[in-house]
Amino acid sequence: MLKLTRRGFQVAALSVALATGVATAALIPSQPVLAASESDARELVMSAQYAFDDLTDKGTNATVRALLKDARGVMIFPSVVKGAVGIGGEGGSGVLLVRGEDGVWSYPAFYHMSSISIGLQLGGQETRFLLILMTDNAVRKIMSGDTQLGGDVSAVAVESGIDKSTGTTTGRRDIYYHAETQGGLFAGVSLEGTKIKARNKMAEKYYGQEATTRDILIERRAANPQAEDLRTTVASQTGY
Repeated sequence: MLKLTRRGFQVAALSVALATGVATAALIPSQPVLAASESDARELVMSAQYAFDDLTDKGTNATVRALLKDARGVMIFPSVVKGAVGIGGEGGSGVLLVRGEDGVWSYPAFYHMSSISIGLQLGGQETRFLLILMTDNAVRKIMSGDTQLGGDVSAVAVESGIDKSTGTTTGRRDIYYHAETQGGLFAGVSLEGTKIKARNKMAEKYYGQEATTRDILIERRAANPQAEDLRTTVASQTGY
């Protein structure tokens, strides 16, 4: 069960907005415009740890765990809010960890995902996502700081990209994603067209210094002991 986080509160606010006809865009910005504090960053890292543990430590997710063994990176979005009144949108923050050549996982860099869709739809839902980056190309594109899934890199849901009878991929994609959704009226979850942007200001708050995604993920020039539990949790499911 998903906990009622700040994003969970937005879901409740969204329900009110839907009932009163307020536009979705007013609740879910397409850009990460909110300023982040150190406590926000620490809360996100902790939530990412719990979400990763839940999304991988279940018997039905053996395929997810198998993919993680070969992953070059993992992105965890603990709470992404989606809502619609004709025009739908979704948004939420998450973290990226990259596996080094030595097999050791990096400290987290911070990101925000957002998307807009147009169509006949009504509802609101909160979803948590695990994105499994399988290629160096995926890591490079995400690290660039402004990436569109399905455009800059290929992304497919685990359930769609895996042959369940054999447990093998039907053509290796850059990214596989796994989602867990609470409530809402949407029939499915898709990340096609979703934009992912780096949140460097949040990283600066968290590490107490200016730190680019490369500084954190590749050069390993930033560290925060608070993220050790997250790194350990990721390592426990990836063989390192």
